[in-house]
Amino acid sequence: MLHKGKLLIFLGSAVVALYGISAAFYGRVVATDQAYPALSVFMDALNKVSGDYVEAPDMTKVQEGAMRGLIDALDPYSCFLTRQQAQELEESRQKATAGIGVVLSKRGDVLYVVSVSEDGPAARAGIRPGDYVIGVDEVGTEDKSILECDAMLRGAPESTVKLSVFRGLRSQPVEIAITRTADTPPTARTEMLQGRVGLLDVSSLRPDGVEQARVRLKTLIAADAQGLILDLRDCADGAAEDGAELARFFLRSGVIYSSRDRDGKLVHEAAASAERFITDLPLVVLTNASTAGAAEIAAGALKDQGRAKLVGEKTFGSGSAQKKIMLKSGAMLILSTARFYTPSGKMIQEDNIRSTGIKPDILCPDSDRRQEFLIESYFDEKEESIKYNELRTRIAAEQLEKALEVLRTLSRSAQRAA
Repeated sequence: MLHKGKLLIFLGSAVVALYGISAAFYGRVVATDQAYPALSVFMDALNKVSGDYVEAPDMTKVQEGAMRGLIDALDPYSCFLTRQQAQELEESRQKATAGIGVVLSKRGDVLYVVSVSEDGPAARAGIRPGDYVIGVDEVGTEDKSILECDAMLRGAPESTVKLSVFRGLRSQPVEIAITRTADTPPTARTEMLQGRVGLLDVSSLRPDGVEQARVRLKTLIAADAQGLILDLRDCADGAAEDGAELARFFLRSGVIYSSRDRDGKLVHEAAASAERFITDLPLVVLTNASTAGAAEIAAGALKDQGRAKLVGEKTFGSGSAQKKIMLKSGAMLILSTARFYTPSGKMIQEDNIRSTGIKPDILCPDSDRRQEFLIESYFDEKEESIKYNELRTRIAAEQLEKALEVLRTLSRSAQRAA
């Protein structure tokens, strides 16, 4: 009886703590008629656990599980870490200097590969955008946050990590071993195409990525480019401000993006700067389903401001601001506190997968053309990985050709206007 009494007191305290934390999350006390029914259900469930569970529960695990479930139900980028997990994460960040070159998110609560660095360890091993990672070194990822999974993938240079991956219609996961490599600074690639068209390929907006893009852009202009293609396909990392800074190179004035809280209140607004502006040459932006985060900030601003035409596929849809909150116990919350909007008011990250992301002005390839590609690939007798790479190459080439076509039209219009 004494044990049961202590258990009930602890459970009651946990409910009060959870209730108070919920109020803090939303910046106000949630003592409303809507909150009480949910609290009642939670209390009832805890009472059943204390009275009917087959053995005495480990209340530390119960409390941590409740907290994790509470946060995991919000969105892919919010998470709860115990004191030990937070410490281990910080130690891992300091010691682990090598990764595999992927950007992760979640879809349907399953770890999802948004983007894979070209020629990076993951790409060389066969990891693809759209893969679902269900295990890392035989540890399941279903109850892990993105932060934890990122840490699991990192380690010492030349060490090996094994991923269990589901893809396509396979009934069994694929086991893929990857050798980690030391992190390298991001680089931007340039090429002068036929017709004096400058191609600026920005594959990363990590620290120094924007500065690389600025230098490369000025190089293209110095080489007398008459039009520009900004390739943001497979660019999925970097902070929102990095995306805004990239957009500033092409915009003289106007809003680039805004962030708003749950009540729609403006939290932050980023604007163009005449001092950061570089060029007003005709511009086309290439996007695909692996264009995410900071790259979506830039693409959305350039589209909404009428500065560029977007060609390719709908972007991934990752656009929210997170805040780190340390609790008295030493545990840590990572909580999404605002979402990003393009200048026209389009929310980049939405819960509905059909609505999330930024749609291109010109879808390429369209659904019919993509179906043709898939049918041709299906009947190709080559090895599956070869077919996949060839399909991606064909789609990328068609998108670039469409971008050149659109850019020629923009250039003719600009000449007539002049």
